[in-house]
Amino acid sequence: MTAPLFIHPAEARRRFQEFSKREITNANLVEGALLIALEDFPQLDMEGPLAELNDLAARVKRRSSPGQPPVFKVGQLHAEMFDTDGYEGDRANYNDPRNAYLNEVVARRKGLPISLSMIFLHVAERIGLNAAGVGLPGHFIVKVQFELNELYVDPFNGGTTLTLPEVATLLETMTDGEVHLTSQHLRAWSGREILMRVLANIMNLQNRSGDQKKAAAARERIAILQQKH
Repeated sequence: MTAPLFIHPAEARRRFQEFSKREITNANLVEGALLIALEDFPQLDMEGPLAELNDLAARVKRRSSPGQPPVFKVGQLHAEMFDTDGYEGDRANYNDPRNAYLNEVVARRKGLPISLSMIFLHVAERIGLNAAGVGLPGHFIVKVQFELNELYVDPFNGGTTLTLPEVATLLETMTDGEVHLTSQHLRAWSGREILMRVLANIMNLQNRSGDQKKAAAARERIAILQQKH
């Protein structure tokens, strides 16, 4: 058995900088998240978690039949991601930094709202769903758009589907009634914004855990994403 390849953090940073110059969409969001992880996990084989997520998408595809309504695909994605693979929000150890790194989320099947949402978005992209990340204050969900309406999915809470009033209630509950839902809250986030929020989470969690070096590295990579290319 060969030892895992060691990628120097400087090389991981170079790869991330190259990636940041590209357009970031649901199609390559997971690649960006794994490049973020690579700097902090020098022996990470990015192909492993990527293959696992592509297999998840392939299983969802096998469940579906041609011409079926897109809403059926949401159900099939739910069945494979949450029922079969058991992805869930890490309520018990929410502030564990591992919840912010996609490789650890795939390995443990637990993570933050945004980490689980990225997995949902990756699969949705591959099965032809029109989905987008929605960054609420203190939470992250997914919006799936159909021809005449839209559906909201909460990957942190077992992939529960939410109506608009339920999203409003969720937001008010999470902010102790201080924030009321507006259309601006429901806008689709760009891939670049999503990765910046991933890095902000890493920065905050590493600061909390006392790893100032990793927190500073996350801050530097936010600045890289903010640069105009």
